Amino acid sequence: MEKPIINWFWAGVLLALINLIVFITEQRPIGASTAFPYLGNLIFPVINNEYLPEIEKAGRWELWFLAGGFLGAVITSVLTKTFRFTLTPVYWERKLKLGRKQRIIFAFLGGFLLIFGARMAGGCTSGHMFSGGMQLAVSSLLFGIFAFAGGLLAAHLIYRRRYTE
Repeated sequence: MEKPIINWFWAGVLLALINLIVFITEQRPIGASTAFPYLGNLIFPVINNEYLPEIEKAGRWELWFLAGGFLGAVITSVLTKTFRFTLTPVYWERKLKLGRKQRIIFAFLGGFLLIFGARMAGGCTSGHMFSGGMQLAVSSLLFGIFAFAGGLLAAHLIYRRRYTE
């Protein structure tokens, strides 16, 4: 088993510090889902869009937040020599017999369901998991329980063949 890049404890401490800094400097919790409708408004501007003024500040901040997360992940993977670009993981091709097209469809549908549910709930997954969980918000703790349960169920359904061979 590979040694993690950073110990889970120190990763949690760093995440808490980042959340605290964001609360102090931006007077807002960490979140990401508002970046998507904001980006949609930038790409496809609509005249007299009543929603844009509500989300403009948060959306702009979250778009930079997501870009920084992506850039940080790329830099970290390059520095640790773990960077690779693939659309289809080896397991999907060899064990599940699913190709690139099915992988893209599954990824899109999963991402769509996640963001749709998050927006319907008036929040976002990262906001619930990071900020809400750190604040011990009941809704966020419930979300965390169901998100992990759903992830375990999906992993079991997708990867169960791995353990039966």
